[in-house]
Amino acid sequence: MISFLEKLRSRKYKLFAVAAGLVWGLILVLGARFLSEHKFLQAAGCLMWLMIAVYLYTIRPWSHLHEMPAYGDDKRKNRRTDIAMIIVMGVLILATVIPMGAAPAYNGEYPEHRNQYELVARSLANGHLYIDYDDVDPRLEELDNVYDPYTRWVSGVSVHSDHAYYKGRYYMYFGVVPAILLFLPYHLITGGDLTTYHATQIFAAFAIIGIFLLFRQLVKKRFTSMPGLLFISLATALSFISVYFSIGTPALYCTATSSAVCMMVWSMFFFVNGIFLTDASDRKKQVIFAVLGSLFGALAFGCRPTAALGNLVLIPLCIAFIKKRMKSDDAKKIRRMIADICIIALPYVIIGILLMMYNYARFENPFEFGQAYQLTGADQSNYGSFLESFSTVRTVNGLLNNFIRFCPIRGEFPYVNYGSAFVNFPILLSVFGMFLKNIRKRADEAGMKFFMGMLFAIPFVITVVQIGWAPGDGSSERYRMDIYYVMILLAFLVLGYAFENMAAADRNKLSSFLCLLCLAAVFMGMMFLLYPDDYNYTHWFPEGLENWRKFVMLH
Repeated sequence: MISFLEKLRSRKYKLFAVAAGLVWGLILVLGARFLSEHKFLQAAGCLMWLMIAVYLYTIRPWSHLHEMPAYGDDKRKNRRTDIAMIIVMGVLILATVIPMGAAPAYNGEYPEHRNQYELVARSLANGHLYIDYDDVDPRLEELDNVYDPYTRWVSGVSVHSDHAYYKGRYYMYFGVVPAILLFLPYHLITGGDLTTYHATQIFAAFAIIGIFLLFRQLVKKRFTSMPGLLFISLATALSFISVYFSIGTPALYCTATSSAVCMMVWSMFFFVNGIFLTDASDRKKQVIFAVLGSLFGALAFGCRPTAALGNLVLIPLCIAFIKKRMKSDDAKKIRRMIADICIIALPYVIIGILLMMYNYARFENPFEFGQAYQLTGADQSNYGSFLESFSTVRTVNGLLNNFIRFCPIRGEFPYVNYGSAFVNFPILLSVFGMFLKNIRKRADEAGMKFFMGMLFAIPFVITVVQIGWAPGDGSSERYRMDIYYVMILLAFLVLGYAFENMAAADRNKLSSFLCLLCLAAVFMGMMFLLYPDDYNYTHWFPEGLENWRKFVMLH
């Protein structure tokens, strides 16, 4: 068997493998027409497990693929890597965005309070910021505390939940940037409404593209020893971790979060390229990249402020920018450097002012996004400032729950519960590798040690803010979308430097192990999506969960 699979390296047997794949695909297509549903699901499941088996064989430690760098001097091999990357990225995007339309609670069949972006786009087109509802209950203004859910329930008033309510009018407390970027243009051009989950599809797709391209740049310019197999496996698994939760519940909440993640991914892409991967002598290119990074970083605050706290990387980025300039031939031209910093900061200033004007026009407070005026299951008007609501015990418990909590295995398919970041996806534990001496040394030589340190701190900062500003302990899987994009970037940097610092004899073993963790991350993400929760597809259609059980378990 092994000798036969080894022959697949030759062109002749590669053609045979492609033909066999086409034949199996034809069998599945015909099976959908002629086989019973049960037999078809078994056949499709067999194909999935066959693909997993082939991947496991491909990533075995002694595979020659672990010895083939992703990029080098051979342009032909570089093109092959790029083609493979584009194919895998395209398949991942399709596998991510297509299922988003499955659940009726999110695909527009039952809009209720999940169409706020669509309504805000209409309001903006009509020249005002509040949402036009013709059924505003006048008794709301008579309540002592309209934001207390128990008071509303006792009084019997009707409300539009998950909205901000202020002085007799409803507002959307989710960030307005997605409405301006997608929903409003669509409404103005077509006269109709962009169904909310379609926006999540767009943001998730572009987030995946941004992650792949960012990792590609890092591999080409920093991690030149990383094999193509490992690069594509890491890009696939880590980008999937960043957006996977939005697949099951794509409208409204995940629209806000996925838009912020998308903006921050592209902000990181431009900042890393401009500050770390561009020579200081190329001033124009460096500034253009950094300005684009600040533009996307600023827009993230208008999507979801907690996810936008990834902008804390500006501290080490600014320091790295200054150090790089001071070492260049322009070291004496301080005025030019200060001017460049002002130009780079300009998008933050402009968008920040616009967002404060938007907040003041709605709530007469430039710093209020609507958090205190929510009509939800908790009275958030009583939280007050962050410092007033801070609790040491609640914060410590929230941090433990968010990062190391283990949930018991369920006794029924899909057997999993949402746990915590490091338990759900063990590959993220690699972020602790940044404390290893050799990796810190490599990162310091590249000027990225402080940057990586900030990436390590940001998920904890975001979690603390979530705990202080939201009910509960801030440890839900939906909230973890705010931190996953930061953790996966740090994980890739740590693993890249670990790979560069390792003896050639040990690289194959590390690459094989990491590819195995990538497979586990994708598979676990799929299992989490099958967990019935929050009116997702399997929650809405229990029979759909049974079909998935037949697909995965083959019986």
